[in-house]
Amino acid sequence: MPQWLFLSHVQARYSWQSASVTSIDFREPWLRLEGDRARAFEAEVATEIAAGHELHGVALTAIAKCEGCGSAVFRAADGTFAIVHLSWMRKPDTPPWPDTTRLGGFIAVETAMDQHEH
Repeated sequence: MPQWLFLSHVQARYSWQSASVTSIDFREPWLRLEGDRARAFEAEVATEIAAGHELHGVALTAIAKCEGCGSAVFRAADGTFAIVHLSWMRKPDTPPWPDTTRLGGFIAVETAMDQHEH
């Protein structure tokens, strides 16, 4: 593969780490979150994460949700990611809940999304 083609592929594949998150389509069963739906997930994760949880106090941006369960992908302010299984009880959970998988970067997120089971 020519280097320019490889670099173009890499740039397109990893662009959702930047401001162009809304331009990425995820594989089923994952759906992109945006607008009011993203804000609803951000509000719920902020409600469920109590003091003592590893994500407590971390600013999170909703990226995608799984159609088959309550899991969602969030980007943290530091550029890392987390898959969080929300209960939608609308109250703080007891740490270590909600169940959370921290992920360093795009490749880890993509792998975790591909291997996700309900």
